[in-house]
This record gives sequence, C-alpha cells and structure tokens, in this order.
Amino acid sequence: MSDVNYSLNLSLSKGSLSSTLVASGVTADMTTSGMTTQTLSPGTNAAGTAAISTASMTAVGMFYARNLSTVSTATVSFGQLSAGTLVPTVSLRGGEAAMGRLAAGSYACQSNLTGTRMVITILEG
Repeated sequence: MSDVNYSLNLSLSKGSLSSTLVASGVTADMTTSGMTTQTLSPGTNAAGTAAISTASMTAVGMFYARNLSTVSTATVSFGQLSAGTLVPTVSLRGGEAAMGRLAAGSYACQSNLTGTRMVITILEG
C-alpha cells in the first residue's frame, strides 16, 4: 500500500483568540495494507461500550472518525480499553470528525445520548 498523504488547514477564532494550524503534504508511512470501516451505535454506559474490532489487522495505523449525529450535544467518545474499561481520548460532538494515528491496543466507543452513531475507518500500518 502506498503511503497516505494528507493536508490539514485549521483556522480558529473567537473574540480576541486567533490561532492557525497548517499541516500540508504530511506523509504517513503505512507499512502494510488493509482497512476496516465500522459504523457503531454505542450505548450510554459501561455496559453499552461498543468494541472497535481490529482483529483482521496486523497493526493499527491512521484512523478517521465521524460522529453521525445531527444533534450538537450528542457526543461519542472513543479510546483504548484498559482492563475492560474505556479510557476516552477523543470526544466528538454531533457532526464532528477527527483523524490521527492509533497506538497498539484494543479500542471502543461510548455515547452520552441513545441512538448516536459513529463511523470509524482504520488503516493498517
């Protein structure tokens, strides 16, 4: 699989706060090929935590996640499972998306509102 190339341009402003982040033409080394995409409907408590399966992959790599809810207060948190407990590292409000590189481990997600769905794509490498 060829490397993944991406560009991000972020401009943030509120009142006197102004900040920008530009990451143009970043290349992420993807050593193996493979991809999994899952649409999950996580529960709102520990018992409803939805596992993100990476069993078909030899190593996790880049991820792209989006909260599919149209309700801005509906958040989906995802992160690693530690001794069966979700340790959230990303929280997405309705409609928000995120990308990054995952560390090795088991992952899951949980919502604060019933019926919220999240789609996540994980590239191998």
